[in-house]
Amino acid sequence: MLTPEKINEKRELFKDIVRTNNLDGLILADVEGLPIVSYLQEGMDEDTLASTGAAIFTAGLMAISDVKKRGLEQVVLHSPDGYLIYTQISDDYILGLISPPDAKLGILKMIIKKVTEIVNA
Repeated sequence: MLTPEKINEKRELFKDIVRTNNLDGLILADVEGLPIVSYLQEGMDEDTLASTGAAIFTAGLMAISDVKKRGLEQVVLHSPDGYLIYTQISDDYILGLISPPDAKLGILKMIIKKVTEIVNA
């Protein structure tokens, strides 16, 4: 469980990662859909992104199970305006990464890996 001090520390790290990588935002939510920590562009709703991420991930897990596949690593939503990628990074947390349209998926996956290491440290 993240303490308030760790949450503030993670928020600063999220801010640096978003700015350095020209992202639109990062959000960490619990698997129930409650936001834990985020750094988002103005106008993005943390509560909606957290609850939607948990719901989408749960629906994805059910779909994967129905087609007899094992596990779910990511749910990638792609629009003309960019990507929204949800990744379950532990039994407790789902990470959401929001990017602009010119982002490269390989780079985004590397960022997700880095953030996962930071959160799980």
